[in-house]
Amino acid sequence: MKSVFTNNQTLRRIAFFFPIQLLLVQFKKNFLLLLFWLLLFGIIAKVVALKYGIPFLFLNPEYLNQVNFLSYFIVGFALAGFIMAFQISSYIMNGFRFPFLATLSNPFFKFCINNSIIPLSFIGYYCLSVFSFQRHVQFVSIGDAFIDIIGFLCGLVLFLSVALTYFFRTNKNIYKMFGVKTDEQSDGYKPKRMSKIILNKNMVWKSLNLKEERDWHIETYVGSFTRIKLARSVDHYEKEMLKAVFIQNHRNAAIFELGVFVSLILLGFFRENKLFEIPAGASLLLLFTMYLMLSSAIHNWLRGWSATVLIMLLFLISMLFASNFFHSRNRAYGLNYNGVKALYTYQNLTSYNNDKSLQKSDIDHTLDILAKWKVKNSVSDSLHKPKLVLVNTSGGGLRSALWTVLSLTYADSISGGKLLKQTQVISGASGGMIGAAYLREIYLRFLNKQIPAYSDKQYAKNISMDMLNPITMSIATNDMFLRFRNTTINKNVFKKDRGYAFEQKLNENTKSVLNKKLIDYRFSENNASIPMMIFSPIIANDGRKMVVCSQPVSYITNNSSNENCNNKFLIDGVEFARFFSQQDADSIRFSSVLRMSATFPYITPFVALPSEPIIEVLDAGGRDNYGMETSLKFFFVFKKWIEENTSGVVFVQIRDRHKERPIEKNPDKTLFESFSAPINSLYGNMFQVQDYNQNQLIQYASSWFKGDIDIVDFQLFNETSDNISLSWHLTNLEKQKVYRSIFMKENQTSFNRLKKLLE
Repeated sequence: MKSVFTNNQTLRRIAFFFPIQLLLVQFKKNFLLLLFWLLLFGIIAKVVALKYGIPFLFLNPEYLNQVNFLSYFIVGFALAGFIMAFQISSYIMNGFRFPFLATLSNPFFKFCINNSIIPLSFIGYYCLSVFSFQRHVQFVSIGDAFIDIIGFLCGLVLFLSVALTYFFRTNKNIYKMFGVKTDEQSDGYKPKRMSKIILNKNMVWKSLNLKEERDWHIETYVGSFTRIKLARSVDHYEKEMLKAVFIQNHRNAAIFELGVFVSLILLGFFRENKLFEIPAGASLLLLFTMYLMLSSAIHNWLRGWSATVLIMLLFLISMLFASNFFHSRNRAYGLNYNGVKALYTYQNLTSYNNDKSLQKSDIDHTLDILAKWKVKNSVSDSLHKPKLVLVNTSGGGLRSALWTVLSLTYADSISGGKLLKQTQVISGASGGMIGAAYLREIYLRFLNKQIPAYSDKQYAKNISMDMLNPITMSIATNDMFLRFRNTTINKNVFKKDRGYAFEQKLNENTKSVLNKKLIDYRFSENNASIPMMIFSPIIANDGRKMVVCSQPVSYITNNSSNENCNNKFLIDGVEFARFFSQQDADSIRFSSVLRMSATFPYITPFVALPSEPIIEVLDAGGRDNYGMETSLKFFFVFKKWIEENTSGVVFVQIRDRHKERPIEKNPDKTLFESFSAPINSLYGNMFQVQDYNQNQLIQYASSWFKGDIDIVDFQLFNETSDNISLSWHLTNLEKQKVYRSIFMKENQTSFNRLKKLLE
């Protein structure tokens, strides 16, 4: 019998071990808190958002363009803040369910020790993952990998030490509040039940609005880092006394949370300083921390009403966003938003579309540019006609920007400088257009003898530098709450949000060479010194294109039917420069034009334009990821001139993925995979569908063009099994993959083929 009793007692002490019971109560009562941890575990395990490179923001954090002890230190510091937010939230929501805590010295500290199964598991898993990543992916030495982990642990320990010191000094237990010996002090002695007479008469217990629930039974707990203790009964203490201890602890936790929250907001004031451009992974942890603190604060104040009030608060904030109280639309820097608004009506669009004299004037203007292009590319042999090159570059974040610079530079080099010289139009989307714009500017400076060469490796290095850190920092400390900092440009006031951070970082990385106005390129394009760039971000209101160019190009937006075609045609484009001529369209910052074409959802905001109703534009890739539609329209309009004055047209496609995708397996799906399959299929095949449609259009072009049409593809090595992040941040290894793509067999074949075409 004794043996059975002993075994039962052992099982009970294991089953009612405080850390285990805390884990169970989290699953039962606070599953939302666990979702944050589940998300973090999924990110580190590379099963969440791997396509967008989110795991690398944690496994390979970059600070001041370096991955080192300091960058990991900052991530550790931020994770410690998240851990404390988790502990405080858990304590506020669950501490009162375990009344014995109030009888222990340093109740909150004891709670944290026992509530550390999940945090400690994550810390251990993170350290192992970092070591594995640094050794087997980044190929750093064992010593350097350990230094990175030590940096992470130092940041973690520093924040936790400061936080716990605060709670040690401010939190009180039942002894400090009422002079009653704790169970730890009494060594098993149970004092007699105290009379309510000895309690402070001034204390109003009714104000202690703790929800009454069944207490969770505990038999053992971790009393210190090295000892497991028995939990004693608390029946001999007044309920009100125990509640008072928790209330006092909760208030201190709320003060700590408020201090952290204010510190994060203040941090936003200094985010433009490079020292405060903390790693993007740390910024995401700050964002999670604020969400946890907000939810715990609401729960602390409202208890049982917290869920209802939180839902009502979300609806209220949603309405306030619509009234621009919390939210203000992002704007394109340099435009005039103070004067008259452009009328975005079908009648107005039709008037532009039907203005034949306007289109003829623009066609004649471009024919004059083409004539200058011909003179520039003429040779002594009058019988030889040059090839006209149209460059299409795909979206794809920083990987496309780098790949565009590398592939164009390499192709131009092996062709003896003929590629950029013979290129007339560049179109595309997102990162590819940013890379092309940067190379074009460097090329222009070379032509103006401001720099000795435009193929310097430093330029590729500049365009591939991190841009995500300041964006996520802005999201975490500014954009999700109040956008409280402004800047004035051309007497217009603009908010400093993540769109502003994007442009500032782009200019910083590129040494401000793109810090120009759109009109600043008009002269050089007009003289055919550099290629025309035609941008086509999507109008979010209705899916039309907003065609942006420093030259007048109404023929790109014209969609009228010929006389032999009886059809009610649709107007599918708007010419930016003319439509917003009264809003200083020419003065728009070129960096804003680039951002309009590269507005990745949620990362950078939609750009609102000064129209009535308000137009918002987003990433061009959603409709024409390669810019092929724009190039084909240009090709069609000037087909006669191209037939007469060139030996054909060459489309250079710079792709961030292979044109011919392998046929993937389609295994049986789980219930959740089946549920998400329609959406995943639609989004996953979006660019492939564009390829199919545009490939057909190119095939049809052979029926209305008499000359040669050549398509040359430069394809980034970006297989599904070895994906390069679709992000504004690249790891060193990902950059190396982009560099190595130059020497892929199919790309070398394409480079040599292009060289022969341009001879």
